Amino acid sequence: ASALVAILLCTFNGARFLAEQLDSLEKQTHQNWIVIASDDGSTDSTLEILQQYQAKWPVGKLSIRSGPQKGFCQNFLSLACDPSIRADYYAFCDQDDVWLPSKLSVALENIASNQKESEPYLYCGRTKYVDENLKPFGLSPLFVFPPSFRNALVQSIAGGNTMVFNQAAKLLLEKVGPVDVPSHDWWLYILVTGSGGNVLYDKMGYIHYRQ
Repeated sequence: ASALVAILLCTFNGARFLAEQLDSLEKQTHQNWIVIASDDGSTDSTLEILQQYQAKWPVGKLSIRSGPQKGFCQNFLSLACDPSIRADYYAFCDQDDVWLPSKLSVALENIASNQKESEPYLYCGRTKYVDENLKPFGLSPLFVFPPSFRNALVQSIAGGNTMVFNQAAKLLLEKVGPVDVPSHDWWLYILVTGSGGNVLYDKMGYIHYRQ
């Protein structure tokens, strides 16, 4: 059986673009995934959209819960640090991006061929910048410094929306718990490199990242 990916989606007043993101998840070439959506108290139609997709998709494909309402970072950590969420791999997901169909399969192929299962492994990479109508205008900067703990302390390397990580990396997050850090993605990069895990930065972009 193919690996199960838990897609950790955080929403807050994201009604405008959310359906497009969910459609792009549906079109993934890697089909064995579930979405856990944590909504941080949206006052627009975000919840209704999530409920529509929950009804449309197979049972158990999308679960919806309430976030801690302390900002996006704590919302993501509330999912990442929850031991009841279990899969083979985990992917952070923003509410307003569009994933290219091969996004998950490329990441999983990379992790499966490079990870030692007992060690934290984090795959991340570039994004394709687009405007609100998905018109492309370039790629995110390519960092010259290789992924390392030393470099992680001074510079975040990739957006959470590109990150896919293994069970060992998830256990690290759970151990530390939802601490007060400025961003969940930089924090995961620091944790994985600081504990001797591996980080791979993909120079290709598989996400349309709205600016």
